[in-house]
Parts: sequence; C-alpha cells; structure tokens
Amino acid sequence: LPVAPWPWPWLLSCCLAFVLGLACSAGGGKASSAGLHPIAAPADNVVQVHVDFGLDDSVYINGLFATVTLCVPGTDQCQDVEHVLVDTGSSGLRVMGSALRVKLPTLTNDQGGTLAACGQFVGGFTWGPMATADFRMGTKSVANLAVHIIDKTNFPVPADCTGFDAGDPESLRANGILGIGMQRQDCGVACTPEPPRGYKNPKIYYACASSQEGECTATTVPLAKQLANPVPLFAQDNNGTIIQLPPVPDQGAERVEGALVFGIGTRDNNGRGDAHVIRLDEIGLFQSRYKSEDWTDAFIDSGSNGMYFLDSETAKIPTCDEPLEDFYCPSSTKNVTAEAQSTYGLDAISIRFSVANVLALVRSSGNNVAFNNLAGPSAAPQSGSDTSSFLSYFDYGLPFFYGRNVYTSIEDQPTPIGATPFVAF
Repeated sequence: LPVAPWPWPWLLSCCLAFVLGLACSAGGGKASSAGLHPIAAPADNVVQVHVDFGLDDSVYINGLFATVTLCVPGTDQCQDVEHVLVDTGSSGLRVMGSALRVKLPTLTNDQGGTLAACGQFVGGFTWGPMATADFRMGTKSVANLAVHIIDKTNFPVPADCTGFDAGDPESLRANGILGIGMQRQDCGVACTPEPPRGYKNPKIYYACASSQEGECTATTVPLAKQLANPVPLFAQDNNGTIIQLPPVPDQGAERVEGALVFGIGTRDNNGRGDAHVIRLDEIGLFQSRYKSEDWTDAFIDSGSNGMYFLDSETAKIPTCDEPLEDFYCPSSTKNVTAEAQSTYGLDAISIRFSVANVLALVRSSGNNVAFNNLAGPSAAPQSGSDTSSFLSYFDYGLPFFYGRNVYTSIEDQPTPIGATPFVAF
C-alpha cells in the first residue's frame, strides 16, 4: 500500500517561474471576490490562508500558504514561521531548518540514535531529523508535536532517499509544508515495529548513530513518534478541515485571501451546507474518469499547483514544448468535464474545469500567480518505491479549490456527515 505523502508537483511551479521569467518581488494586486461560497468570518477555529508570490526573491505559482507558531516544548521560546505550504495531500509538519530560530529537541529511538525522516514526493524529497515542538495555529494548539526539520547539516542523506533534493528554500520555495490530509500520521502502521500482515516498511524513518556517511539506517517508529497531522490532536474541531478560497478570474490574480476552517460539523461555521460527499478508501483515494476512459485513482491535493490528469494522447490535449512539457498547452482554453465517485462506486458527480495554454496564460497575465486553469498530464513517480501504482491518476490540485469550500475529513474521527475518511465540495 502507498503510505508516502501523495504526489505534490512543487517542482513544476519552480519550472514555470524560471522559464517564464516572472518578477520575483511581491505584487500588490487585489484578491478576487467571493462567489457562492463566502469566506468564513474570523473565529477561534478559523485561520487566514493566502496565495501569493511566496518567499522573498522567489515566486511560487498556486502555492497556498499559512503561518504556524512553534515553541520549544514547555517554554515561551516561540517563533512564527510564515509561508508554510498548506497541503491536504500529506500529513504532518515539515519545516525548513534554515527558517528556525528556536532550537527544538530532537527525537531518539530506544537505543539513543537520532530519528530522521525522508519525506518522498513525486517531485523529490525532504530529509532531516525528527523533533518535538509545541504547535500553535490561531487559537489551536498541540503540545509536544512530532515534526520534521528539513536539514542535511548533521546527517548525510541515505542512499534510499532519492529524487530531487528539496532541502533548501531555493528549491522548496517555502518555509515548510503543513500536511493536513486524511491520515493521522504520515506513515501509520506500516512504519511501526509490528506492522499488520501485508504491510511493508517504506523506509521513511531512519535511526542515525552518528554524523558519518552510512550511519543512518532505515528503522521502525511507534505511532507516537511519527510525523503527526496536528488537526486530530486539537482538543476541539479535530475531525477535519475546510479550505475556503474565492474564485479567480480566467487570467488569474496576484494574491488571493482565504480561510482554513478547523472541524467539520462541530459548530455553525463548518457545517456541510450543499457540499457533495465522496467517500475515500483506506489510503485516501476515490475514482475519476474523463469521457469514456476507465476509472482511475484520484485525490484532492491543495499542495499540487495544477490539475494533473491522464496523458496527452488519452486526454487529446497537447502538451507544451520543452521545458514545459509537464503542462498542457491547447490552442485555446478547453473546458473539461470529468466524473468522480467513491472507490466503492457510489456518490458519482461531474466536475467541470478549464485547461488553458500555460505558456500563453502566464505570459499574458503580468505578475499573477493564482490560476484556476493550470493543468498537465499525470506522470509516473520519480522517487519512492511505494507510489509506483500512480502511473495514471487524477490530481485535483489547487485550481480545483478556487470558488469552492473543500472538506477533508480525518480517518477514525467521527463527523455528523458520517464515517470517515471522505472529501466534500
């Protein structure tokens, strides 16, 4: 079973920025206005999220960011970390070591070795030690949260941790990743000392005996020390999240303001409303198809900067020329209708979106970085041995979120809507 974080093509955002020569200073554009789904008013279960240029001297296309506060456990030594990518396609907080001013205590195994983690995504990997922090986001908090510090300073990257190295701000173009997906931990039972039958250790966690080459070896880790999704650990509003973003114009926007709402059906501001519910399987997938093609695996992922589906031949949409061959470039904007249903054949619904010519779109849109019509073919993974089944899939990335309220429930957390996990929109 795939247990690594879901595919997250942040590399494509970097590629677009580099090739198209977008300005690297933040613009002052207006946020788009809300439509049928208004943004939640300030409340103790609501925090602000936004799409903007990203870190200084860089540009991130369709990056959804928030601010988190980390403290040395049990102290008032705290720090706000801005421009952390909000990702419904993974679980747990990964923070860039170079962005930290506070020294967080590292986690160790029973033999005293430092625990480290290799977070593997389609585009590359993040490597560094595991640590604990008192976590805050708005009024929500978690004491002694297990987090992953992205830092290669003390422990060399092991041979099994492969792909593009995203271990610096210039590559990641963010100060971290906040995974608020449907899983409680980034790995779960597959990484524990006694996994259930049929589960294979995906080599996410390592025990490092020293800083010498080859001294970090793959290990197992109990659930309590695994990278943890903070949301189910909240005292209240802990069964899921809602991301609320307004629609954006066809030519995009420089900045978009939205809300991250904690809890589903726990109070007046996070009810189901008219959202359509799609049940997920045990690893967070549903099914989707385009035209008369076969049903294929699908997921909703705010950490992906585009809508990634099928391949050019199957979708009958041409890709761009190199080096933007990872995006679709139709001669004119193409309106697409896909179908989605639960893995169990229930809850069928049509999903409509647009596919623009990426090169023409970005070149004609000034300093805009928020686009609802950015799309490309899905591709085979470049790293990680346990995501090899994703040869063709539907990745409903951030463009899907504009103009919608998108619900992500968390496994084993009860909701008034029914059994989890599910997504709704």
